Amino acid sequence: MVPKKLVTFAIFSIIFAAAIYLLLQLNRAYDEFSHWKSREAVLEKELEDLRTEANDHRQFLDKLRRDPDFQDAVARKELGYGKKDERLYRFPKEIVTD
Repeated sequence: MVPKKLVTFAIFSIIFAAAIYLLLQLNRAYDEFSHWKSREAVLEKELEDLRTEANDHRQFLDKLRRDPDFQDAVARKELGYGKKDERLYRFPKEIVTD
């Protein structure tokens, strides 16, 4: 027959090993949780930036659809259009070399 102290020691050893294993798994799970929380914060910031950008584009398009003066200004700036009897000069972009 196995001595009672040996059985008790074996049970405590198994419980101790299981507790250590669970603590290691808990630590790994917390590290993963922390990683995903920080990733979530980054994605929330990106989402907010994209919403702001989409709103800016929406306002630009709305103004472009409804405001003739704005349409004229955009056509002149982006497409290089001019009015009748207006002379436009286009200068080449400067090339910066180091």
